[in-house]
Amino acid sequence: MPRKKTKAKVLRNLVTATINGLITLVILLIAPLGLAAVITNTILVTIASFFSGSLTE
Repeated sequence: MPRKKTKAKVLRNLVTATINGLITLVILLIAPLGLAAVITNTILVTIASFFSGSLTE
């Protein structure tokens, strides 16, 4: 049973991080930034969201 709960938590954090990354991508594409800055910031926000979600559990 604990393994299913762990997988569910990881999946929930992954979905949350992906949604946060997509929102960040949309916001940054509107701003006049270079493509490398947009991609880098989007990846960093996605990773930070995943780990902060994991740490708060």
